[in-house]
Amino acid sequence: MTDSDVNDMVVRAWKNTPKNTNSADNRDKEVHKESSAGWVDALAKELKYLYEKDDRNIRVLWKQCPRGDEALGSWGELLFDIAVCQFAKTTSYGKSETLYYVNECLWQVESELGGSREIMRDLSKLVMGSSKMKLFVAKEPRKQEQWEEGQGDVLEMCKKAAVHCGEPFYFCFIPHPSEWEKIPNEYKPSAWVLRNRKWQPISQ
Repeated sequence: MTDSDVNDMVVRAWKNTPKNTNSADNRDKEVHKESSAGWVDALAKELKYLYEKDDRNIRVLWKQCPRGDEALGSWGELLFDIAVCQFAKTTSYGKSETLYYVNECLWQVESELGGSREIMRDLSKLVMGSSKMKLFVAKEPRKQEQWEEGQGDVLEMCKKAAVHCGEPFYFCFIPHPSEWEKIPNEYKPSAWVLRNRKWQPISQ
């Protein structure tokens, strides 16, 4: 998957995320949690379309993923907000059952729309992971009511941890759910990639 592919995936996921908070109070934490889950669901479905259509041994796992897969059973969320995993099979020690296990993780994704402490905690999860492709989603910072101002501060804060995730390492920003009703229709998330220990923008 190229940098452009990753950027397109993020933009499509944002476009397909329900933006209606269904709340008169945009400070409602439960509504924000539901909205954030909708974003993760949309992003996971993009990965599911890209990976599962060509390989029956690959599955995308996230909290809201469909249950009851005939081959793999119910896995759901596994360690990360989203994980794209390749499965293999073995036989139970009693030789009576076929069991599936993850033999490679292709993608690991964490989405954290909170503050600095929460970002560094969840980013550390990606450092612990083994996948070659990783994506972290953070809250879009704003300065003086201007979108995309302040991204450099967040990226610089995250860089010391991100360099331990391997390269390429992808990072994108979306607004906090409390801002979604104010977002212009033409808005697109910004995406970055870490290469040679330097952040490079990949948004079009």
